[in-house]
Amino acid sequence: SLTKAPALPATTLANYCYQSMFYCTSLTKAPVLPATTLTKYCYSNMFDGCTSLSEASELPATKLADNCYSNMFNGCTSLTEAPVLPATTLATLCYEYMFKGCTSLTKAPELTATTLSNYCYYYMFNGCSSLNEVRCQIPSSYTSSQISSYANNWLSGVSSTGTFYTNADANWPSGASGIPTGWTRTNT
Repeated sequence: SLTKAPALPATTLANYCYQSMFYCTSLTKAPVLPATTLTKYCYSNMFDGCTSLSEASELPATKLADNCYSNMFNGCTSLTEAPVLPATTLATLCYEYMFKGCTSLTKAPELTATTLSNYCYYYMFNGCSSLNEVRCQIPSSYTSSQISSYANNWLSGVSSTGTFYTNADANWPSGASGIPTGWTRTNT
């Protein structure tokens, strides 16, 4: 059983290159992933179902591609801390289901993106039942209905109470596709 991943030093990636690479319940630590420019589906499903994974690697990418992180940590029930996501311009479905079912995750990574794309946050934290803190800065230029579309069900199945930190002029809708009912909005 694989508990430690091999080094993955590649900085130039091809489409689908690491897709579904690890489906192993004994892996506890993710390998270093130094690429800063991603390609379509390059990390999708990479750690899907790795239930012992408790430590994610840094994700320094600032140039994203469609579905690049889709389902990356789906079902990683031991993951307690999400990696920093530094990209400020998002791609279509880039974070789709990224942390779905990460039931030990209590705090989302700070989401500083100012340019969104279709379904970029689609179901991102769906089923993260312990998640109770989100920090997301979305410009006021996005309407409530746009945000609801980009973040469709992104916070469905999270903790019934929590704190959502955002800028005062953001047009967040209420519910699973915005700020969950029962959560406190704190303007920063």
